[in-house]
Amino acid sequence: MRRYTGIKGLAWEAVKRSVRRREKHCYTCSKKDLLANGYKADSGHYRPVALVGSNNRWSWHPKFIHLQCSYCNGAGQGMQKEYREHLVRDYGEKVVKEFDDNYRKVNPVKNWQEIIELFDSL
Repeated sequence: MRRYTGIKGLAWEAVKRSVRRREKHCYTCSKKDLLANGYKADSGHYRPVALVGSNNRWSWHPKFIHLQCSYCNGAGQGMQKEYREHLVRDYGEKVVKEFDDNYRKVNPVKNWQEIIELFDSL
């Protein structure tokens, strides 16, 4: 079953392809080579899409979507503390603070094709 349908579904597929191309290890725990070792791997968000909104551009920002094992993204509820620590390590406190200060402000995606092209280019 697909998470989204139509062009939004195609955008989500582009996100998943991009994350799997760019990353091999769980962003929030010590599991390595998720796909090669048969682990279920998810494209996990820093903040839950249910809070940010599935049409909000912040939910589709590549810096805030990373590969996670299904435990961290599921039962671990995204492992937000560890996720944040890794984001600060990778992008700096300023970038993470900008997200934290703004993700509740709705900035709707108006062109799903742009999202597809962005993630296909990464």
